[in-house]
Amino acid sequence: MIGAARNLRRCLARTGSRTATTDAIRPKISYLDLRGSGLSILERLVLEEAILRHDPQKRCWAIVGTHDPTYNTRLRRISSADFNSEQHRPSEAKGTCAIVLGIGGKPSELVNMPLAKKDAVLMIKRFSGGGTVVVDHSSLFTSFIGRNDALPHVMPYPREIMSWSAEALFVPTFRKLSDMVADGGATKVTPTLIADSKSGLTNLGGRSIEHDGGPFDAVPEFTLRDNDYVLGERKVAGNAQAITNVGWIHHTSFLWDYDENNMKYLTLPPKRPEYRGDRSHDDFLVKLSDYYSELPGGGKHEFFAALKEATDETFEVENAVLDDVLEFVDIDLEGIQTWYGGKCRTRVLDWKDVLPQ
Repeated sequence: MIGAARNLRRCLARTGSRTATTDAIRPKISYLDLRGSGLSILERLVLEEAILRHDPQKRCWAIVGTHDPTYNTRLRRISSADFNSEQHRPSEAKGTCAIVLGIGGKPSELVNMPLAKKDAVLMIKRFSGGGTVVVDHSSLFTSFIGRNDALPHVMPYPREIMSWSAEALFVPTFRKLSDMVADGGATKVTPTLIADSKSGLTNLGGRSIEHDGGPFDAVPEFTLRDNDYVLGERKVAGNAQAITNVGWIHHTSFLWDYDENNMKYLTLPPKRPEYRGDRSHDDFLVKLSDYYSELPGGGKHEFFAALKEATDETFEVENAVLDDVLEFVDIDLEGIQTWYGGKCRTRVLDWKDVLPQ
């Protein structure tokens, strides 16, 4: 009898636990909050790739945080002859940013190269697909790593992963934020939808809230439209996926606030969704701070708190710390520096490699 109970506990430890209300098994997830970790955006991406491919326990992960766009605390040498510590020292200057491209992205097509070169902007090519984004101190980063055996209902394809993340995580997150805004005096509630030019609209039960005056005149509905997360008709985040035989990652950089001048580093991409048309980045993007900055605590904390609640509702959450990751990276990959200098696909781009000779 005791042995049977022990085996049951071991089984639940691997697969998750049952909720009291639905009796449904929730998969386990390790929740890693990197706010205050000192990691740069580059270092975060390097560690995410290590977790996806080499976590010895093959865990699901939720990773959140904000990061310095250029200054490294763990990586001391980067493979670029044209970036140095003086150009990319810690700075709170509003214009400090980095350009991050997908693994197949071509800088000559996606980046205003003369301007980026003139301003010595750090360019990173990440290990995942997707488009090109400009990120800075205010960007809000979220990453979810799923394992095929733990999430068998999520097909390992980009659109299916995004549909799951929208329904299970981000729609509930923005619903919670909208509820906070509604406490200030909401007058109109409409459904939140997933919009798809091919499959139409799917009601996920979210809400768009309009107000009579006050700091929030209107909060557009949060939707997944084509492959973009949007508020109304404007994109609010960049996202990308990497899919392997041991699982997948879906990571997102939400636009909390940004310097509009930094968007000049990006060109109008040759491939873009129909709903965007030829709109410039200024007309196509929107800041979360435009709608949520007046929330108690300034809004950023509320965003992460709402996402944590949504994660708690979907998974059995186990809190993790950065040392949990660094330990297996040190043991299995000989440290973050060796991993970055070896098989890691995330790279700082050298100007000599991307500019015409």
